[in-house]
Amino acid sequence: MKKYLLCIFALLQIISFSYTQNIEKLGEIETLTSYQRMNTIIPSDTYVDEINNYLYCRSDRGESQSIYNLNKISEEPKKKNYFAKTTTETFIILNNYEIHFSEMAFEIKKENEIIVNGPLSCGISFILKKGSGYIVYYVDTNGCPGAVDTTGRIYSSEEAMAYLKEYDPEKYMQSEKRAAELELYNDFIRNQVLIWGKRYYSTSGKMKKVLGKSGLILNGLIQYDMQGNAYQIDFDWWGNYKNDWGIRFDEGTEDNSNFVCADVNGNRIVLLTDLNNYSKILGSKGDYQETRPEYSTSWYVGFGGNIYYYIAGEEYTEVFRIRRTWGEPDFYAMAINGYTEDDYGKYVNEVLPKLSKADLRLLRNTIFALYGVHFKSADLSKYFDKQVWYTDEGKTSADVTLPEHRQKLVEMIQKLEK
Repeated sequence: MKKYLLCIFALLQIISFSYTQNIEKLGEIETLTSYQRMNTIIPSDTYVDEINNYLYCRSDRGESQSIYNLNKISEEPKKKNYFAKTTTETFIILNNYEIHFSEMAFEIKKENEIIVNGPLSCGISFILKKGSGYIVYYVDTNGCPGAVDTTGRIYSSEEAMAYLKEYDPEKYMQSEKRAAELELYNDFIRNQVLIWGKRYYSTSGKMKKVLGKSGLILNGLIQYDMQGNAYQIDFDWWGNYKNDWGIRFDEGTEDNSNFVCADVNGNRIVLLTDLNNYSKILGSKGDYQETRPEYSTSWYVGFGGNIYYYIAGEEYTEVFRIRRTWGEPDFYAMAINGYTEDDYGKYVNEVLPKLSKADLRLLRNTIFALYGVHFKSADLSKYFDKQVWYTDEGKTSADVTLPEHRQKLVEMIQKLEK
């Protein structure tokens, strides 16, 4: 009975942190449109600087990168020359490095120098710090772990798993325990599966077989947040059109674009099936056009689980965001989003009173960690030094001027800490 009550309590805790997901249309970019370049439709990839609120995407036939202010999305972008060997769906910028990936390609570049270029089966799994650079983990088509660092060194499965043990022995022990729960312990100690914390990283098919279920919707690219939640988006144009010979096609009349998030146990946390309802480019059921519209899409998952995506059409590009309000509260996502007078603000009001004093302290300091503040407290220093997004710039909190939405969150936390 005690065990049963504990399970019910745990379930209620999860449910208590569930909240309605809202898709926000951040705006339209008239200067960014889709077009065919060889076999690729540009724009083709995206990244969001969540701290400073900028959207990066490849444009101008792939030879430059446009940088848009998400707060003023319609303004003219900054532009810089751009060089890449591969076409990917998304990328991550960490200091001077860009890490590009899709289900077909992988590239690490520093400025215009290509350090790594090659194929990949289902995107990257996670990134850790290594020296003054980073090490990127992934799985191959058989689900076996591998890694490559930002010097270009490629790791065998044995070397990749050995670094996990060196990097964080405590979390490695959690991984061993999780492997035993999944009856993968022998494979884990033989370096044949990738488990980090509670998440078992693999191909969609193998995850479903091991976990007994899968909240995912595709066999292709998977993006993960720092808690190990898995994300996928499937974009479909939804409408009817006539081809060049006047034959009518009813493509998309029963399909829609989907967004899904699945937790480390394969449970589907979120499934949104109405992405089309927010897009004029993808169309609504029953729309008719003389020709099928050309469009391209890309999406990016922030470290805390915020989702950003664009849909580029022939006349303009639509930009969207889904802020993280599902699963366990994520302090990075909360620090990024701050407090806003909308539905996300209601979520913050619900979560903050349920946090312990220790968690409130960690959340408050996460806000300042975004800006490179140095921490004198040993526990905070140890924690943030492990975060791939954090760089100690030697600042103090007095050196940082927070934007209004983050300053408001700090003040709310301080009241609860008293």
